[in-house]
Amino acid sequence: MKYIYLFSIVLTLVSCNFNKTYSNRQSDIEEAKKISDKYYWEVKYGSNEDEIFKLFSDAFFEATDKDKLREIIHVTNTKIGKIEGQDLIKAESFIVEGSNPKSEYVIFYNVTRADGKTQEKISMRKEDGIVKIIGYNINQDLLDQ
Repeated sequence: MKYIYLFSIVLTLVSCNFNKTYSNRQSDIEEAKKISDKYYWEVKYGSNEDEIFKLFSDAFFEATDKDKLREIIHVTNTKIGKIEGQDLIKAESFIVEGSNPKSEYVIFYNVTRADGKTQEKISMRKEDGIVKIIGYNINQDLLDQ
């Protein structure tokens, strides 16, 4: 009987999930901000688009292929203008450490371009220890020109 109790306690402990969660820690936000800063630097000054593609997750390219991303960057730079600067509006992070780890980040920018302004959202997650972009949204207020 003693072994049955011991076995049930061990089974209970083994099947439990132990996780710690963190929201909006400054260190996590800085980690994600490095990726978005690198993205904007590559779009502004970089000459090798493969460096841009490396920042994106394979999950991103399942929904949007590289040619489409290339087109989005080109059309935005052509129609609204090249990036002159970006101001961080808001940054969020949600980190789970433990038996079911995950790291998710969202950063919002006001981006000043040569011929207008855009609001941009970059969604990221950590994959195999590396933060990758999984979503990129560009919005422009056509009435605010």
